[in-house]
Amino acid sequence: MKKRILTMLLASVLSASLLAGCGGFKESAANTEKGTEETSESTQADAGEKHLNMAYHSEIKNLDPAASSWETKRIGVGENLFRINDDLQLEPWLADSYEQVDDLTWKITLKDGIKFSNGKELTGEAAKACLDRTCEKNQRAVTMLNIASIEAEGQTLTITTNDVNAALLNNLADLVGTILDVDTLEGENAIPVGTGPFVIASMEEGKMELVANKDYWDGVPKLDSVTIKYILDGNAQAMALDNGEIDLAFQLPTENIIQFMDSDKITVTSNTGSRSQILYFDYTNEFLADHSVREAISSAIDREAFANVINKGNSEAATAIFPVSFSYGKVPGVSYDVEHAKKLLADAGYKDNDGDGVLDKNGKALSFNLYTYGEHGTLLATFAEAIQASLKEIGIAINIETNDYDAHTNILKAGGFDLALNSYIMAPVADPQYFCDIMLRTGADYNYGKYSDEKVDELIAQLDKEFDAVKREELAKEIQAVEVEDCGFFTLGHLKYQIAANNKVSGYSTQATEAYILTKDTDIAAE
Repeated sequence: MKKRILTMLLASVLSASLLAGCGGFKESAANTEKGTEETSESTQADAGEKHLNMAYHSEIKNLDPAASSWETKRIGVGENLFRINDDLQLEPWLADSYEQVDDLTWKITLKDGIKFSNGKELTGEAAKACLDRTCEKNQRAVTMLNIASIEAEGQTLTITTNDVNAALLNNLADLVGTILDVDTLEGENAIPVGTGPFVIASMEEGKMELVANKDYWDGVPKLDSVTIKYILDGNAQAMALDNGEIDLAFQLPTENIIQFMDSDKITVTSNTGSRSQILYFDYTNEFLADHSVREAISSAIDREAFANVINKGNSEAATAIFPVSFSYGKVPGVSYDVEHAKKLLADAGYKDNDGDGVLDKNGKALSFNLYTYGEHGTLLATFAEAIQASLKEIGIAINIETNDYDAHTNILKAGGFDLALNSYIMAPVADPQYFCDIMLRTGADYNYGKYSDEKVDELIAQLDKEFDAVKREELAKEIQAVEVEDCGFFTLGHLKYQIAANNKVSGYSTQATEAYILTKDTDIAAE
């Protein structure tokens, strides 16, 4: 089969408007083969060296892509065969070229001369070892890549998929496709080694130290070193940024980011992102299995108010699954109409028989548990309270339970949760197939509420096999239209991806995929 051009692999190009805008870790052996091992003390900027202090809103405990870690890519340590560029187009990265042999088979040739930061050569066998390991350990990788086998010969990988996977190359740009030296991933307190512009020098309580990979294949990084400080509280991050303790913070909570909007020393860079707040309906609940109840809930929540009042303009009101700024996101949603919501419930036989303000039917109150989690900058708990108030107005009672993320996820996996509010990146590789496969398809890994629609499943099956970009966009819109009609989920809004940085800092990424922050071009000017 002839080579396919790269653009045919892209899943519906995003519109131009999207571009607006662990204590106890040992020191890294990342550079031992070259005899240049650094310690946390030596990474501090010497006279004339460029050093960046960056805040991270959680403690980085695991950098293994097999554990679904984003961090190796975000901090410039790990890289992929392919990447999403600043125009949100797919491009080869560690890969030099590719060829689609047939519907199931791809040959990918790696660039020559690339080395891991410990001096090991990046070969086809090294890339295969990492991808095989991730697929063995990570269900997300299994779903996204759907790989049957990988063969390596020199710098060439031959990947065969179980079924046609039109988004394979895009999905290799996901966190699960991060290529690291597998020998550095095993063992207690392992610190991974990648091919990127930065090397982890040490990980210790409260911070991580990075040094520049001076032998980086794509050019010498502009920064000499970086300290990543774990500052979990948004107010503390904002204070540290304001007083110069840190130079850069990303995804600050709304109440903190707005204080820098008119600053003369801090620049806020904002981009319409693909991170969205999704409300799950648990279809095992007899009331939530009722379309009238789901539509009433969807009609009673004012998404514009959530985006522009509660989140103070720092998110975009949703209509359907994908943001309206995406070329495949312009799908009308359920309109905000409280009176319509009340009528839907009345027509379906829900009444307030005991005068307590809560509707009931067949002796059962229209009352639900709503589960969410507390996490830096998400506002999920605040949104849950606003949902509670909105639904009270139409006679639905909500009991809120907020947990940490792991406990929350376990509740969803167990089922029987009624309602759950989550935050997800909908298009981490600038493609709609990912979210359709993991969330909307019957029995999908993240389809915790057990949503199922035969038409949606048929359309997703077509999307998975369709290479033409225009047709993929049409399918993505059709899938969303059916889901909107079903009221299968409720999408509140799409969070803007924002970085606040000292004016001296440049060259960082605010790409909507949220995959990258530090790059070889990240720089800080002298005082």
